[in-house]
Amino acid sequence: MALTIYNSPYSYSPAFNQMIFTLSSTNYTQQNFRYIADVYVNGSASYTRLECVANPNNNYGVFDVSGIIQNFLSIDPQDNTTTFKQCENSIVSYVVRFGEQYGASSGITNYPNLTNSSGYSYNGVFDPLNFLDYAVNSYVDFDVNSKFLTDTPRLVTRIGEKLSIGFMTQFTFNLLLRIKVYNSSGTLQKTVYINDPYYSLTKDRSQNIDVSYDWLNTLVTGDLASGTAPIFNASSNYYTVQLVYQEEPNVYQVRSEERTIYIEDYCSKYDPIRFKFLNNYGKYDYFTFTGAKTKNTDIKKNIYKSNPNQWATTNYNYSTTSRGATQYETILNDTVTIQSDWITEDESAWLEQLMTSPDVYIYSGSDLVAVNITNTSYATKYEASEQLFNLSISFQYSQNRKRQRR
Repeated sequence: MALTIYNSPYSYSPAFNQMIFTLSSTNYTQQNFRYIADVYVNGSASYTRLECVANPNNNYGVFDVSGIIQNFLSIDPQDNTTTFKQCENSIVSYVVRFGEQYGASSGITNYPNLTNSSGYSYNGVFDPLNFLDYAVNSYVDFDVNSKFLTDTPRLVTRIGEKLSIGFMTQFTFNLLLRIKVYNSSGTLQKTVYINDPYYSLTKDRSQNIDVSYDWLNTLVTGDLASGTAPIFNASSNYYTVQLVYQEEPNVYQVRSEERTIYIEDYCSKYDPIRFKFLNNYGKYDYFTFTGAKTKNTDIKKNIYKSNPNQWATTNYNYSTTSRGATQYETILNDTVTIQSDWITEDESAWLEQLMTSPDVYIYSGSDLVAVNITNTSYATKYEASEQLFNLSISFQYSQNRKRQRR
């Protein structure tokens, strides 16, 4: 009896792409033969069983476990309250135990857990063509080519704004965030390191880092693994962030790309609206609209009709205040349309993720308010055909307003 796994998903797989296992068995000629796969998630003792018959052309079995894994993933939209934040809802560990079943119809026998395969899966999705070129080490910390989990072409921070970036780790050793601060001339002003306290459990393998100017400016020297606070001064213009591992004193091994974050001020006569939205990697990106805003309110009125006549002693009649048609429920649905400032071609391509995101918020002060983008189409703009362009979107609040009943 031999059960062999030929193909398995990536060690860190986006759950909303296929997660294919293929396998073969020397017992495929047995009566009523079927392959079985028991999927265990996050170390649970319970499992979900899948079954499939052998392919008639090559006798192999095929399982796609992505649909099972998706049920165990959700989101981590809450803002950080520390520099590093665990995102335990955005990643799972799993083990698939494979077996087979066969026998006479009167007594089919299961032979489970003959071999197994394990991995991690996260709340991500790739376009079909891009997934063909998927490489784990590009999206999990490994070296200078490993991405932070955002496609935003330019990271910007402003006073009063939130800004976090996400990453995944495949190692169980302590990482550090290295921050280098520069002035407008490109002169290095300061280098500091912040310790990542999470590096062992499954939920530690997906994290967010608060890299906003506001947050980093609150840190004191005791919050830093190396360097001194304050991190910024009046002439600081931009800073870079990068994950590293300390091999020995003053010797660091790079574990991620280096991203630049620009410190900017608002320059608009309109009140800005900052969006936070789920991106394709299961993390959250940010974009601030600083252009003109309009609000239209759809008013739904439910009305019933009644007899306006009323008794007044022996008189049965109506008066000027009597109602025949009565409004008993009023629902107000606001649609806000807002313009962005000028954007680049790269930003136009990236902002498709905002338009299509299933989880979008705007900020009201420091509070997140759930909204839904109502646009049903999106045109990516190209500089070859348009030299200047911006973006207009419409959104509705996830909760309607109401008026009181009379």
